[in-house]
Amino acid sequence: MINVQSSENVSFETIEPDAAALIESLRDIGYTMPTAVADIVDNSLTANASHISIRVNADPDHAAVAVIDDGDGMSASELLEAMKPGSRTPTETRHKHDLGRFGLGLKTASFSQCRRLTVVTSRKGVRSTAIWDLDLVVKKNAWIVERRNSDEDIRYADLVGTDGTLVLWEKLDRAGLELGDQTLLRLLDETSKHLELVFHRFMKSEPGHGAIIFNVNGHKLEPSDPFAEWHDATIRQPQDRRQVAGGTAVIQAFILPHRNKVMSETEWKRMGLAEGHMRSQGFYLYRNRRLIRHATWFRMAPQHRLTQLARVKIDIGNESDAAWKIDVLKASASPPPALRNHLRQMIEGLGGKSKRVYRKRGAKLTEENPFPLWQRTKVNDTISYSLNSDHPFVSQFENSLTDLQSREFQELMRLFSAGLPLEALQHDMADNFEAVKQEVLDDTEMRSSCRILIEQLRTAEHNDREITKILSLVPPYSGAKKIVEELVNERKENE
Repeated sequence: MINVQSSENVSFETIEPDAAALIESLRDIGYTMPTAVADIVDNSLTANASHISIRVNADPDHAAVAVIDDGDGMSASELLEAMKPGSRTPTETRHKHDLGRFGLGLKTASFSQCRRLTVVTSRKGVRSTAIWDLDLVVKKNAWIVERRNSDEDIRYADLVGTDGTLVLWEKLDRAGLELGDQTLLRLLDETSKHLELVFHRFMKSEPGHGAIIFNVNGHKLEPSDPFAEWHDATIRQPQDRRQVAGGTAVIQAFILPHRNKVMSETEWKRMGLAEGHMRSQGFYLYRNRRLIRHATWFRMAPQHRLTQLARVKIDIGNESDAAWKIDVLKASASPPPALRNHLRQMIEGLGGKSKRVYRKRGAKLTEENPFPLWQRTKVNDTISYSLNSDHPFVSQFENSLTDLQSREFQELMRLFSAGLPLEALQHDMADNFEAVKQEVLDDTEMRSSCRILIEQLRTAEHNDREITKILSLVPPYSGAKKIVEELVNERKENE
């Protein structure tokens, strides 16, 4: 529909968008199931919910995803306003605890996953219901929202209390239901892990904030703390407050414990998050305690093996959205130019601290091999051996790979580790120990690999005396003392 207002020289035309075309386009902003659910949870937290329950029915014939909270709820007029695309202007000043910005999240997040969105809300016992059905919008080519006087036939509506809200997704046409229920169950698992990281600070008490209870199909979610603040060996640096572009950025750096300080493999993996320590280093940007971006140096430095223990928390408020270029998905952000130099200098300083923690693997020079190719792990009464991904040659090779190649390389490493012929080794060692021999590097191979390792140790700030002692414990160089001394002194002779 086009409305025209005109004067003698100028005309103004109001052009209403085509409902069917635009609402289908709004489905492809770029959400995934985990990020879409997180956007719905944002609304629950803004509404002061203390308990957020996510229910998923994975049966392809009755599939549904529901988010139920015990927050403030909405009146009938507020519900209709919330169902309107672009319900609030991004330039509007928000309450300091508001997790929204564009007035699009409820709609775009929901439409990205389903074709039927139902919202049941209650405030002080007065209940209201509204439904977006995209098939009806397309059929009528009109912005039609269905309102109901009763929610008796709506799934999970009975879980809404005197105050609270239900957001229900049905007609889940993008959840892979044609492949059976396993695809949706896999998405549910990914969503749970995503929520445990993105909202980890809401799941535990912080000064001025109580813990929010999250559960998925009755299973309570546990916070995934990227800074390992529970561990005594984690190094916490003081907070640094910076005034930037009309807002405040509170910055705090953490250096995670070295592997030798961690009691179990389970705890070590917990610190590494889903992607492992190497890919989990970097800045973690929070907007009102909600994680926006994580594990990134904002293209100011590469992710490096020697800085894999460094992580930096940055807290900003919603008044800084424009300065940090927060996008609709709450998945993209970039530091303001006035802060980039400070962050770059911070990375350089953290590199040295992280390296010093990382290199402690060589501290017990007289007791153990500081660079084992095979890593021995003992948990309770169980001992296992696996290829050590932190070995200098392994890590150097992996750093040269693309992300896809790196994942394939890690899978190959695990395959080799799982294929260790323990029974044959046990038999041969018991039958004739002295007959069991290792492969031997020839002189050229020995010198070539030893030169590389010496340079890596120098990069990690070891002096020549320490390097000689370290290599005296590292096979096969432990049996080539003269070659090691010659190569250590080689640079001195050339200087």
